[in-house]
Amino acid sequence: MPTTATSATTPATPTLVTVVPEPAPSSSRILSPATLRVTPTPLKHKRPDAEYVSPIKKMKKTMQHQKRRIIDSIDDLRNFIQNNDVTNSDIRESFQIQAHLLWTVNEYIHGLRFLRLYLGEQRAPESLHEQQTEYQQAQRDDLFHANQFLITLSLYDIAADNPSIPSLGSIIVFVPTKLRLYRHCCQVETKVYHIGTVTPP
Repeated sequence: MPTTATSATTPATPTLVTVVPEPAPSSSRILSPATLRVTPTPLKHKRPDAEYVSPIKKMKKTMQHQKRRIIDSIDDLRNFIQNNDVTNSDIRESFQIQAHLLWTVNEYIHGLRFLRLYLGEQRAPESLHEQQTEYQQAQRDDLFHANQFLITLSLYDIAADNPSIPSLGSIIVFVPTKLRLYRHCCQVETKVYHIGTVTPP
């Protein structure tokens, strides 16, 4: 008896498909110039009626409000040193000393050269010669007692013939850089370029 062959359908092998998701947009990606939008800041213009003030005018105006006090008597200077912190540069720069230049002396201390300027009060009625004679004789008799009635101004490493030193008999003005009282004597220091002449001899 003939055998009848039965044909069976072979199922197809399934195909594996991998789905790759699209990457999410990165917030750190570089924006192209076309993407950037810069909003210009409008310039602020002054009102047309605003008055222009030059720097020189501003300087002069501020200097008018910052005028230094003038100390021109030995008693006032002594009181100022006693009652203020003269180690503070702001205190020292707040005033000027105005006095009569009587004479100068070169001194050497521990190998260092100083020029001493001996100053009297500008309102003293005695002549330059009389003040020089009286004070120098008093210094020979009692140096510290005599110096209580003078202001001793010291300049470091300056010669007596320095052209920046005013002539004897001049009324000078200066801002001190150091001040102290020693045995009731007013001793001050400054720089030669701080010294100005108010009235020549």
